[in-house]
Amino acid sequence: MNYDIVIPPTADGSAEVTIVSWLKEVGSSAKKGEDLAEASTEKITLYITAPVDGTLQEIYVQVGEKARVDQVVGVMTG
Repeated sequence: MNYDIVIPPTADGSAEVTIVSWLKEVGSSAKKGEDLAEASTEKITLYITAPVDGTLQEIYVQVGEKARVDQVVGVMTG
């Protein structure tokens, strides 16, 4: 089953983040809650975590690109 990786609400209330790095590569496994990517706003850095135990299948938003809060940035299978 596929599970969306979504940008969570930010602590500073920003509507948009920039992807700083992906900590996992496509095909890598991750446990639920494990950090998959690092993102930042002008004020804070946040981590995007795995929604389930599974495998990172696809990345939609690349390093340096912007994404909105609640936007799907990748997919995992679990």
